Amino acid sequence: MFTYRLAPALASVGLGCGILFTAPLAREITSPGAGPGFAPALSAARPAAGELVARLTASRLSLDSPVFEGIDAGVLAKGAGHVPGTSLPGEEEKSSPSVIAVPRGSNGAAVAGLRLGDRLRLTTFGGPKRYRVTERRILEPALLRLGPAGDARITLIAPYPSDYPGPAPLRLAVALERLPD
Repeated sequence: MFTYRLAPALASVGLGCGILFTAPLAREITSPGAGPGFAPALSAARPAAGELVARLTASRLSLDSPVFEGIDAGVLAKGAGHVPGTSLPGEEEKSSPSVIAVPRGSNGAAVAGLRLGDRLRLTTFGGPKRYRVTERRILEPALLRLGPAGDARITLIAPYPSDYPGPAPLRLAVALERLPD
């Protein structure tokens, strides 16, 4: 009987503590210029993790992969993943490069088969865009770096070799240049 009266009191105390502990975080997020936790208004337009952002196709290699926001295991199990913090696919000309991680499997093998000059199509909510492969590099994961901020392009990253059992020791970076519409 005593526990029935104590439970609501403990719940109220817990709720009050939760509000007190989260108030500083909420103040940083909602107050402009409040500090490193401030999120600019543009970030609200960013897609949520796991949301579809594009579709990548290359007819020569039968590559047809959806591109989802994020690169965690759950997202990569469904298809390619857009690396958060880089430009959205199709918007790379506005700011910085866009990076898409392609997991192993048939799509990873297709990316490994891309050659210089191959053409790809990226369909986004802004419509279809055409690209051409301009560079292929095989790197150790620790040496993988994005190009300069003014270097507007898309980079596909895939494990290399794509059929390696276990974690692949290298990464394949394929640079795509946008073609005129």
